[in-house]
Amino acid sequence: MGKSEELSQEEIERIKEEIERLKKEIQYHDWRYYVLADPVISDAEYDKLVLRLKELEEKYPFLRTPDSPTQRVGGKIEGGFPTFPHSVPMLSLDNAFSEEELVEFEKRLKRFIGDENLQIEYSVEPKVDGVSIEIIYEGGVLKRALTRGDGYVGEDVTPNVKTIKSIPLRLLGEDIPSLLEIRGEIFMRREDFEVLNKELLKAGQKPFANPRNAAAGSLKQIDPSETAKRKLDAVFYASGLIEGVNIKSQKELLEKIFSWGFKVVPDWKIVKGIQEVIEHAKYIYSRRKDYPFESDGVVVKVNDFMLREILGEKAKSPRWAIAYKFPAEEVTTRVLWVEFQVGRTGTLTPVALLEPVRISGVLVSRATLHNFDEIKRKDIRIGDWVWVKRSGDVIPEIIKSIPERREGFEIEIEEPKNCPSCGSELYKPQDEVALRCPNMSCPAQIIERIKHFVSRNAFDIEGLGEAIITQLVTKGIIKDISDIFFLRKIDLLKFWGIGDKLASKIIENINKSKQITLDKFIFALGIRHVGESVAKILAKRFRTLDEFLTANPKEIETIYGLGPAVAQSVEKFLKDEKNIASIKRMLQAGVKVLDYREEFEQRKKGALSGKTFVFTGTLKSMTREEAKKLVIENGGKVLDTITSSVNFLVVGDLGDRGTTSKLEKAKKLGVKLITEEEFLSMIKGS
Repeated sequence: MGKSEELSQEEIERIKEEIERLKKEIQYHDWRYYVLADPVISDAEYDKLVLRLKELEEKYPFLRTPDSPTQRVGGKIEGGFPTFPHSVPMLSLDNAFSEEELVEFEKRLKRFIGDENLQIEYSVEPKVDGVSIEIIYEGGVLKRALTRGDGYVGEDVTPNVKTIKSIPLRLLGEDIPSLLEIRGEIFMRREDFEVLNKELLKAGQKPFANPRNAAAGSLKQIDPSETAKRKLDAVFYASGLIEGVNIKSQKELLEKIFSWGFKVVPDWKIVKGIQEVIEHAKYIYSRRKDYPFESDGVVVKVNDFMLREILGEKAKSPRWAIAYKFPAEEVTTRVLWVEFQVGRTGTLTPVALLEPVRISGVLVSRATLHNFDEIKRKDIRIGDWVWVKRSGDVIPEIIKSIPERREGFEIEIEEPKNCPSCGSELYKPQDEVALRCPNMSCPAQIIERIKHFVSRNAFDIEGLGEAIITQLVTKGIIKDISDIFFLRKIDLLKFWGIGDKLASKIIENINKSKQITLDKFIFALGIRHVGESVAKILAKRFRTLDEFLTANPKEIETIYGLGPAVAQSVEKFLKDEKNIASIKRMLQAGVKVLDYREEFEQRKKGALSGKTFVFTGTLKSMTREEAKKLVIENGGKVLDTITSSVNFLVVGDLGDRGTTSKLEKAKKLGVKLITEEEFLSMIKGS
């Protein structure tokens, strides 16, 4: 039906009013049901409202809006999950593992402030073991949802987050902020986790290890309808930027969050002094099994936001908050067998196969034994009863055996002489406890190296999961990491479970990954002792791939933060002709390694090079995060607050307010004000 051909303006307004009324009613009942767990209408009455809304939107599609409850489940996500920067970094927290460490935390705060007698108010909240999320609302409407990512840049999972019914598509209540960046955790309830794992096992698929992994996997489904089936939930406890509403404390923030239609963390409390923190932490510990989510501790935050500003942040964490971890839960079970796993650098790790036992709501059937010296020290045997613990996300470990429960048929674990994957004779390097396989062509090592090579912080090749990698290595199609770039679609189609569409997508993702920064390339190589931070240090020092490949070990050893272990490891890797040949093959296949200089030059040539921007108000053609990404991609810089160093304030729609604090400050400092259209023209160079 045409918008104006058959309906008068008066009829359009009447239908629009009914649609708006239905949307508000449904949203209210979603809030009552999913947030408060206190429905006031029957399922049949609720279904009737939704059916009527669907009928109207199907009949008058020009009146359908993105915030409608009918739009929660969208179409499949094409092209993977794009990334966007967080306006305010999502930093990690320091940990405390004892009451004494909590007391020391408060002493540090008082020393920093310079007032030993200051009585500090804290918020004490359960620590939710879920997937961190930031959701951006502009004008009260959900615009974007980002994972934490590396804390600075997250993945856009908006279509999947919209399927979670406890998350409002439009904010409820009064005093709605023009911009809200709300932060919390997405989790899977224990009972839903059990149901999902049973369904996966029934379908012959691998079950998830714990609810957190299940939530993370569900959030990364390409089809939002699959995410919707997983029954995810969410609670909120923090924010990034907020515009249009002045909030002065954590207490105010949590109360506002709840009033806008969100679930907040349960059992939160404002207390005075660290002793009251400890008391409430004990209460939360006693209640932790009653929560619908896994919790391994409490989060302690300074309540007053002004005091937070004074305390500030360290490189990776705020000074004003700390996570207090509960003691790990310990249980007894039996060792059924021990297998040895081969890592990407050839290290053998013994893993105990256990009689399945539940620890903190997770069914555990494997535990690490670290190395053979640990097995001897703890005197662990096959058939032994043992104490096992699991702390947070860490793989469960065996604490000790229980010799008094032995029955005489237990078997001592023998140190292996040969690699369980390739049969090569194992060796133990001097001054090390781990056994190693020397064969770089060992299938198990190749599989682990490739898993590392394609991981997110390396080449980031989506679609090449463990199952596909294992098949490719087992069949001999991939024998070296460089073989990835010579894969053909026909190679992938040979395997069960890989159809034409998936094969095409994997090849496309491989080609997309061919341009990579030097630090990520070095990390991807999987050199022993070279993690992400060391790779960044090496890339910054040597600048280009050629310079890195000819690096002097003595020079590496003198770099601050490194040392002889890294230098020897890099030297050994670069002296191996197979490794150099592998790198050359990658370059021949079209891999381009951007060095620091090239990256800088690319940014320097951008239309916004040397210019600093701040944004205020709601943008029409893009979200705030998209605008910030545009600035960075074009060589500019983005700040969150107005200072004298800012060149431009981009002013979006200010609604009924007419002004913002940023706008007023920009006028005082003489910062140039530009519209969204002028901003886009600058990028185009006109």
